[in-house]
Amino acid sequence: MLNRSCIRWPGVFFACAVWLVIPVFGFPKNPADEHVQLELISEQNAVVPGKELWFGIRIDLQDGWHTYWTNPGDSGEAARIDWHLPAGYEAGAIQWPYPERLSTPPFADYGYQHQVLLMVPVRPPAGLKEGQTQKIGALVRYLVCREVCIPGRKELELSLPVQTHAASESRELFEATRSRLPRPVPPSWRISATSRGDEFLLNLRIGKLDKEPEFFPLEAEQIENAAPQEATAIPGGIRLHLKKSKHLLKPASRLKGVIVISPGGGYLLDVPVLQSGRDYTQTRH
Repeated sequence: MLNRSCIRWPGVFFACAVWLVIPVFGFPKNPADEHVQLELISEQNAVVPGKELWFGIRIDLQDGWHTYWTNPGDSGEAARIDWHLPAGYEAGAIQWPYPERLSTPPFADYGYQHQVLLMVPVRPPAGLKEGQTQKIGALVRYLVCREVCIPGRKELELSLPVQTHAASESRELFEATRSRLPRPVPPSWRISATSRGDEFLLNLRIGKLDKEPEFFPLEAEQIENAAPQEATAIPGGIRLHLKKSKHLLKPASRLKGVIVISPGGGYLLDVPVLQSGRDYTQTRH
C-alpha cells in the first residue's frame, strides 16, 4: 500500500513512480482486487474484417475508492493498457471521459468513482476469414485510492468470432461513456486565456450559463488543483480565475484542458496564454 503522502511534487513523485513498478511478491492475489473489479468488454459481438470496433476496460470501484484521469492531479497515476492483439491489429489511444474533482484538502485529484469505462478503438486487418476466433488480451496497470493507494495489475482476455456483420453489445454503457468524452468547442464560442499575477484568467464568451463551469487541466502543475475556481461575469459569458501552481517553473504558453459545462458536457480547450491587455480567440482545427 501507498499512503497519500505520495504527492506529485518534484523529487517526491519520482520515488513514488519507482515504487509503483516494483513487483509485489508474496500475495496470492493483488490487494487491489478487494476494492475494484476490471473487465475487458467489446461493444460489438464479433470482429468484422477491416472494420473498427470498440473495446473498453470497465472499472467498478468499491464505495469510497477512486481511480485516476489522464492528469491525476496532486497525486496518483493514470491507468495504462498494454494490448496483446493478433497480428495486423492496431489499437488507438484511450478515450478519457471527463473526470470529477476529488477533494482531499489541502490537495485535489482528478478521477472517477463507482464506475468508469476506458474506451479504445481497435482496427482488425481486412484479410480475416469468417469463422475464425480472435483472442484479445490486455494488461492493465492502475492505481486505486482511499486513505491509502494500492497499485493494481490485471490480465484480461476476450474472444470474439470473425463475422461479416456484428451486432451491438453493451450499447448503453458505451453510449453513456461517449456522452462524457470531451468534444470540440462550438464555432460560435470565443475563448481566451490571459496570465495576470498569480492567476490565469480563462474568458469564456459562450452565452448565458445556468451553472458555473469547471476547468480540468491536461498538463500537470499549471494550476493549483485544490484552489477554488472563482467565476466572475464578463460581457457575453464568464471568467474563471485559475490560481497558478506554485510548482509552475516557467511561463505557460498555452492552457490546455477540458471545460465541463452542466448540462452540456465537456469541451476540449487549447488556447494561447497572453499577457494582460491582449485577447485571442480559440480557433477550431
